[in-house]
Amino acid sequence: MKSITLASGTLVTGDAVAASLLDYVSSASPSSHSISVDIPVLEADGTVGTHTITLSAAAQIDVADAYPDTDEGARFPAPELPVADDVMVAVVPTEGSDEAGDDFNAASAEIDRVLDESDDS
Repeated sequence: MKSITLASGTLVTGDAVAASLLDYVSSASPSSHSISVDIPVLEADGTVGTHTITLSAAAQIDVADAYPDTDEGARFPAPELPVADDVMVAVVPTEGSDEAGDDFNAASAEIDRVLDESDDS
């Protein structure tokens, strides 16, 4: 579980939710639009509620460990966020993903090489 401090206050949520929010904010360019996203949050009475927060490249988020929760994944699913700058990458580990990752890295390197060559022209 993570404690997230935003300009509006502090919320407690799951590790995956906090990671998603940090990934979005750190990858958003200054020209990106702000977005509103619903996230599951632990309420003071122990129930899980939904809070809507606004994110942008200028958002300042502090994330700290709160406490362990054995049922965290089910209670606090990560939100689906648009990827900053209209680039979406999804990583889903599966059997054979090491080989697929190597193939992806090789394809990315080839794209970079071709783009570098076109810049030199």
